[in-house]
Amino acid sequence: MTQADIYKELAALTKRADNIDCSYHAAFYLLSHDPELWETACRYVTVDGIGFTGLKRATREFDERTRHVVDIAHNLFSWNSTCKATPFEISRLGYPLMEQVFNALYIAAGEVHVVLEPTQDGQLGIKLDDRHYQQSKRIQQKFEQLQNTMVINMEQDTMER
Repeated sequence: MTQADIYKELAALTKRADNIDCSYHAAFYLLSHDPELWETACRYVTVDGIGFTGLKRATREFDERTRHVVDIAHNLFSWNSTCKATPFEISRLGYPLMEQVFNALYIAAGEVHVVLEPTQDGQLGIKLDDRHYQQSKRIQQKFEQLQNTMVINMEQDTMER
């Protein structure tokens, strides 16, 4: 099974896969990276949400990196949960987990959207649509250019006086 297949199955467990918010998408993105984690997580995804208390208890014997990913998924899902994974620990997750975590941050913020689509080999794949992020980036850059132009104009006006 691909990560996309696993992601789709986790979303389907909510019984409202087409109507879930960014928090769900971020959590499912992280929980779908590993088949063993997915098998455990399936027991804790219901129409009412994701039971992270039970999931954390069930993953106590998993490796530390996976437990950090679960903790981060919990925090992105519920926002006010305490996240024990420090920036230092996140920096030590390595590839591909660190990349998955950063992608999940963008997903949770609504800057990137998860798109499931067939790949060239016919399997279901995950594509991250970052158009919203790119638009935000362009707007910020234009704002900075405008601000710089205003500063230059103000400096020129001051020098002319």
